[in-house]
Amino acid sequence: MTWRRSHMNSTLTRLRTAFFPLLLVALSHVLPAGAADPGITAGSILIGQTGVFTGPVAEPALQYRAGAQIYFDMVNAKGGIHGRKIKLLSYDDKFDPKLAAENARKLLLEDKVFTLFGLIGTGATAASMPLVSEHRVPVVGSLSGSDGLRDQKLKLLFHTRASYSDETGKMVEQLKSTGVKSIAVVYQDDPFGKAGLKSAQGAFERQGVKPVIEAPIDMNKLDTLASTVAKVAQIQPGAIIMVTAGKASTAFIREYLKTGERPQFFGVSVLSAKALLADLGADAHGIVIAQVVPSPQRTSYGISKEFLEAAQKANSKDITYNSLEGYLTAKVFVEALRRAGKDLSREKLVAALETLSNYDLGGFVIDYSNGRRAGTSFVDLSIISKTGQFLH
Repeated sequence: MTWRRSHMNSTLTRLRTAFFPLLLVALSHVLPAGAADPGITAGSILIGQTGVFTGPVAEPALQYRAGAQIYFDMVNAKGGIHGRKIKLLSYDDKFDPKLAAENARKLLLEDKVFTLFGLIGTGATAASMPLVSEHRVPVVGSLSGSDGLRDQKLKLLFHTRASYSDETGKMVEQLKSTGVKSIAVVYQDDPFGKAGLKSAQGAFERQGVKPVIEAPIDMNKLDTLASTVAKVAQIQPGAIIMVTAGKASTAFIREYLKTGERPQFFGVSVLSAKALLADLGADAHGIVIAQVVPSPQRTSYGISKEFLEAAQKANSKDITYNSLEGYLTAKVFVEALRRAGKDLSREKLVAALETLSNYDLGGFVIDYSNGRRAGTSFVDLSIISKTGQFLH
């Protein structure tokens, strides 16, 4: 009897040893989706992005993504985070919020990304929010300064740039301090432009100043800007704040200069200096652009020095404000991954992001403490010089 019991126990032990691993494999295919967050494997983390990567306003998005990829490639070359390499999957939404929503749905439900990263534009970010809320997916970074996207109810959206209120507030404050009171606002007639206009209106109100005119620009009719320019020029403003991006900016300035007038042109951070210089040449001299990150050329900032070295090592020519913003946003994301630990989940990523209190990336500070989601209010005004360089 003793021998039979011993033999039976030995047999059961061998069976458990042989079949238990197979049982675990089988169960991994039938466990409910909530058992583990998607996009995570033993060796990788898949994240997703939607943005405008083609067309007249694509340049800031392309630069932003290039900067982020430089950092991700650098991290991956060192083995990743907790042994996992980061893969960024991007879809072009052609600056169409409806397509952006479709892209977000595809990323989350078909590609099954772990999280969303660096959403490009106000429309794309806003269009993605319903799915973000429904699936409890954190979003790190948005190339938008919309104040509406900084609503405290949007707890899953972590910003790494200042708001349009911060940007336009700095512009109005600067103009008021130099005695310029006749200020016009031109804006793209789309979600991005309207969000920027609303922020500008708040900035004017805080400074006790009223814009002399608010003029919309139809992105589909850039070849018929003469009437818009005529309305603005008739008032002869001392300065024009442009809530525009890409071709809309250069088209408006070029048309306005035909009037023979040269007011001070101010642009929000998504206005590409590279495009201005390419399209306007010497006429770009004197244009002021709000910047939400330090100059990538100012090596007195640790983050700029680090970025320059990384870009040069990667043989990248994308050394711009937008690419630095993408780079530092990737750095914030990676630091949160590191703090979240090897047993990664979306919930742990959010908790890790919330531990970033006065996190200094090298002269640029991110602070998500006390429930903050707008991690920075950094704004610097830069002027395009005669040589095409920025003066601060």
